[in-house]
Amino acid sequence: MKYLVRGLSIAFALAVLSGCATSRSRLPLDVPVPGSAVVSGGKPIVIDVVHDARTFEADPDDPSTPSLKKGASYRLDADQRKQAIARKRGGFGHAFGDILLQSGNVESLTRELVTNALASRGYSVLPADAAPADAPHLTVDIRQFWAWFTPGMWSASIEARVETLLNIASAQGNRTLDVKGYGYNAIQVARDANWQLAYERAFKDYLKQFDQAAANNGL
Repeated sequence: MKYLVRGLSIAFALAVLSGCATSRSRLPLDVPVPGSAVVSGGKPIVIDVVHDARTFEADPDDPSTPSLKKGASYRLDADQRKQAIARKRGGFGHAFGDILLQSGNVESLTRELVTNALASRGYSVLPADAAPADAPHLTVDIRQFWAWFTPGMWSASIEARVETLLNIASAQGNRTLDVKGYGYNAIQVARDANWQLAYERAFKDYLKQFDQAAANNGL
């Protein structure tokens, strides 16, 4: 009995201490730079567009599905939804507040992430009007860019996933790369730093997976 009470107490504490769980908050995220990234003078490549293709649901069964805090005062339009990156939950799993980026949006962050991933492969991303005519062109669809809180009896976790579908057009033909990154962080309290660490791990995993997928596809 005492263990059940202790577990429920921890769950309650997680609900109370999860960074204003019932409200909307904002979080800064940094994209890591690979240690071997080319600074300039690399092979030219163009990123034509990065498109947020995520689907939001009102009451998803799976917490990894993007959703937003309910209420007219929290409603976001299509552009504002591009800032949404996580949903907070209480110690018993009930969805509460959400988290938006402090600056930028998922399209700008993903562009930076893909740019850094390309730099690690020896590429320099250039504007279309500054690139050679034979430079490869990329379009990027963001399939997933989301983090969520999962409560537990004795501890909890924050998970983050990033997934992109890259379409590459070059003189060698058209190719498609599906690249995913995943980050897991076991926690006691859902502080901002713990959300950031989950994303940091997802970004680093994305860079690793990108390198493998690019090497397998001749990029």
